[in-house]
Amino acid sequence: MNIGRPVPRASSGSQEAYAPELLYATFNQDYGCFAIGTQSGFRIFNSDPYKEKMRREFKDGGIGIVAMLYRSNYLAFVGGGRNPRFPPNRVMLWDDASSNIVAELEFRSDVLNVQLQRERIVVVLRNKCIICSLEAKPRHLHAFETADNDRGALAISGGSQSSILAFPGRQKGHIQIVDLQS
Repeated sequence: MNIGRPVPRASSGSQEAYAPELLYATFNQDYGCFAIGTQSGFRIFNSDPYKEKMRREFKDGGIGIVAMLYRSNYLAFVGGGRNPRFPPNRVMLWDDASSNIVAELEFRSDVLNVQLQRERIVVVLRNKCIICSLEAKPRHLHAFETADNDRGALAISGGSQSSILAFPGRQKGHIQIVDLQS
C-alpha cells in the first residue's frame, strides 16, 4: 500500500535526503476507515475495499494528529511536522462539510494523543488525560493525573454501550481503568 511519495528534504545525495510524508495514522471507531496526518494535510481511506476517500492539502502546514468521529464529517487535529498547521498544544475540531474549525481546546503543554467519541473528546498530555464534552463549546469534564506518558498511550472501548478508558496510572507500571458511564 503506497500512501504517498517521499518528500525531498535537503539534497545531500544520501538516502536520508528523503523523509516520508506520514506523521500519524489511526482507525475510526468501527475500523471501517483510517486517517493519516501528513506534512501538508490529511487523508481518509476506506479500509475494505481499500480506497482513498478524500484528501485535504494545506499550504500552511502539517497535521501531526488526526482523529475521526466514526464516518462523520467531524475530525480532531493537532498540528505537526516541519511546519505545523496548528500549535502542538491545541486540539482543533474540524467540520469537513464546511472546511472550518468549529471548536478549539488549548492546553499548557503539547497534545500527544486525541480520541473522539460521540459525546467526548479525550486528550492525552505528558502527565494528564483530559476528557471534555464534544460540542461547539467543549466543557472540561474530567482530568486524570498520569505518570510520564511521552507516547500518548491511551485505549478506549469502541462499544456504544460503554466508555472504558485505559491509560498510564500515576505510578510507573500501573494502569488506570475508568468507566465514563458511571
